[in-house]
Amino acid sequence: MNRAVSVLLRLLIAIVVALALLTLERWIFSASFSGAIAEAPHRLFLFMDIGLGVWLLLLIVGAVRQRGIGWGVRGVIAAAVIGAVLNLLTVIAVGFVQQGGWATLFMLYAVEAGLAFIVGAVVAAFIVRPRP
Repeated sequence: MNRAVSVLLRLLIAIVVALALLTLERWIFSASFSGAIAEAPHRLFLFMDIGLGVWLLLLIVGAVRQRGIGWGVRGVIAAAVIGAVLNLLTVIAVGFVQQGGWATLFMLYAVEAGLAFIVGAVVAAFIVRPRP
């Protein structure tokens, strides 16, 4: 499989799985399925945007180098955890700078989106495996 295609497939699978998990979670904790469908992309792309970008960058670097972080299964999972942690640290820093009452809630949203994203990245890592 082409390296660029495998990176794109991993990205798409991780996003789809994360959106499905966030939709399910929102549907369980709210009454409306349509509201859960609308809120899931908001949570993922607003509160996990930096993490997604870091993960994608690490995947691209790993694919270009054909080794290292971002290419093997463990590398994909490690890159996802690194992205989620950096994203959470960014949300915490922004929350302290803004000093608003919403900062704690935004941190919880970032954790929620980060966990869904990590699960999606793990699924993507095991589905899309590069040829040796």
